[in-house]
Amino acid sequence: MPKNSERTVTKPEADRRGARFWLRIGGVVLALLNGVALFFYLAPPGGSKRELMQESEAVRNQILLTRARTAWLRNVAGKMSIGNTQSGDFEARYFLPKRLAYSAIIAEIQRMSKEAGFQERDAVYTEEPIEGSNDLDLMTCTASYQGTYESLMRFLYQVDHSPMLLMLENLQAAPQQHPGEINASIRFQAVIEEDSVLGGQLQ
Repeated sequence: MPKNSERTVTKPEADRRGARFWLRIGGVVLALLNGVALFFYLAPPGGSKRELMQESEAVRNQILLTRARTAWLRNVAGKMSIGNTQSGDFEARYFLPKRLAYSAIIAEIQRMSKEAGFQERDAVYTEEPIEGSNDLDLMTCTASYQGTYESLMRFLYQVDHSPMLLMLENLQAAPQQHPGEINASIRFQAVIEEDSVLGGQLQ
């Protein structure tokens, strides 16, 4: 006979104890899962919804800025390309090769003075290198003329419309004893190029 202090555990009671044990385990697991879910809800790995929206807005703004900068750079590159082309055309048209410069400039000045009725008396031609350039020189022509004020105006008109790039650097005029006659000293400048081919040919 068993003692009074000992109790025989029947099978139904053991089943109930096992069920309570597993219920406790299930409750603990559910509590842990709820805690994990709460943690991820309050502090998600990628940041909160507000933080993600701020990051998305920042990325969108960065994309817009990058697109704008790309468009600006493309526009600048296009203008530089056009500028290089125009610069090359300008040089080919107006920078005279040294081997042709003197004859071309003398012929053009004589043509203009003849059409204007302005008589050239003498001329001096000099040249000096242009600072910062390895192949360009500045030719200076200082010439004296005699004629009327009207012929001087016609001559200046011819200079302004010359197909050559003749820069009028200085002009001095003085009246003569003969009414209506003036003497003028005019200094022209033109850019000449060393060892180049006259690709643009004057039109």
